[in-house]
Amino acid sequence: MVPVLEDDCLEVLACMLDLKHDIIRGMGAVLNEAERRRAAGLKLGRDRRRFIACRGQLRRILAARLGISPSDVELEYGRLGKPRLSHRMPSRDLRFSVSRSGDVAVIALSTGREVGVDIEAVLPVPEADEIAALCFSASDYESYAALGPDNRLEGFFRRWTRLEAISKGQGCGLGHPGSSDDEDWVVRSFVPQTGYLGCVVVRK
Repeated sequence: MVPVLEDDCLEVLACMLDLKHDIIRGMGAVLNEAERRRAAGLKLGRDRRRFIACRGQLRRILAARLGISPSDVELEYGRLGKPRLSHRMPSRDLRFSVSRSGDVAVIALSTGREVGVDIEAVLPVPEADEIAALCFSASDYESYAALGPDNRLEGFFRRWTRLEAISKGQGCGLGHPGSSDDEDWVVRSFVPQTGYLGCVVVRK
């Protein structure tokens, strides 16, 4: 795990997901039955390995913070699927958010405040203008549309990752009702790996 951001109440760690098979096997051993079923349901072997690596890393990080074994970490899920520590865990003040794209994952940790994180591989998006018109706020779309061709792709992903991070911080996906007002959140952009952009938000 590589630290990406750190301050008093926020930590963001990045990890690679394309790991050696023996490491993946070790991580698979700490997953619970539901996680193993979810991994088994993924059609591509690469996707299965990346899911196991991401969830295994998450369990190891949470276990280190809680002082327990990775296999003993218990998670529960909000109404729209946001994971959180079970009420049976030693520290329910520890909040976390996870995002993965390609072979990179990031895990954001916060104490006592809701957190959301998103990363994306910066790759061409032919329908970026249409997505921006549909999903961005009026001010975000106006500033995006004013960008020149050389800055348009990065500008799209900077706004997109912020939108996703806030949605995840709220515990709802894009398309669900909820305020995406930046004023409710401390917003930080970061680069977890060359070719990727990320954004993490913590509720004020």
